[in-house]
Amino acid sequence: MNSIRAGNVLFRKPFIEVEMEGGEIFQRQFERNSFAESWAEACVILETMTDIELISEFSFAPVPDRSKLVADVLANRDECIEECNQMYDEGMYAQFLMQFGEDCTNLPQETLQRIDEARQRLGLSA
Repeated sequence: MNSIRAGNVLFRKPFIEVEMEGGEIFQRQFERNSFAESWAEACVILETMTDIELISEFSFAPVPDRSKLVADVLANRDECIEECNQMYDEGMYAQFLMQFGEDCTNLPQETLQRIDEARQRLGLSA
């Protein structure tokens, strides 16, 4: 994904518009109640886990405890990585790589090394 644009206009349902790397664009609409709060939370999660550009075309209140949400997201990520490492350890390199999208960022160094090694073992370019 290149970007996710969020809009919350008066005469239509709130939406996100996703632009993919290949230029494809798609939209999803949401119910108005709590959209702003959900978008605020999604922004923190996406900023923590990816390098996707986030575009907000409306004002919204920030997440009340951003640092706690970031800590929770990173703890969840670390649990998921631990589970994924079992795939790597069993030689399931393709399945291991499927757990990490191209947009992942801020991964631990050990995980980045395992991703590079899995790609090499499968003959994929790094």
